[in-house]
Amino acid sequence: MGVDKPRRIEERFVREIILALVLFGVVMVQTTVLPRPLEIAPNILLMLVICRALVSGLPNAARWAFYGGLSLDICAGSTLGTHALALLAAVICAGLPLTRLHRENWLLPLVGGLFGTLAYHGVLALLTTLLVAPVPIETYAVIVAVPNLVITLIPVLPLFLVMRWFVSRQRGEVPMDLY
Repeated sequence: MGVDKPRRIEERFVREIILALVLFGVVMVQTTVLPRPLEIAPNILLMLVICRALVSGLPNAARWAFYGGLSLDICAGSTLGTHALALLAAVICAGLPLTRLHRENWLLPLVGGLFGTLAYHGVLALLTTLLVAPVPIETYAVIVAVPNLVITLIPVLPLFLVMRWFVSRQRGEVPMDLY
């Protein structure tokens, strides 16, 4: 009922810094603490930005991808910007084709996870080939991309449901049952 006042620049700046620090913390947990079943590291940040793109839209998820990608580049010691560009490609490929679908569709995170993970690994392999050293595509696909795709698709649906619930509560949406 109240009028939405525009936020001051200081409030926006502090919120962006907090978001960047939280995503840096997620990356630190992902790279150091998380267990690696069968020597495959689950990419929590990739799942977060894909679900964010599906729940909140591309501009919001692009910020998450940029901050998280730079944090991942810093923690991994890779060329600055490679993971950020790969995550941005994942956000675009996961969110853009699925924008017309309703958020209540349970296939949405699975298809988005598939598109986003394939785009992420494709761009990451391309950038690594161009900037560092040639990457054999068949080996990369079998050893890195396909196992990471499987590990990403397993928890993406529960993460999507939690993020969807949290965003709907934040927006003040009330679920309505029709009898």
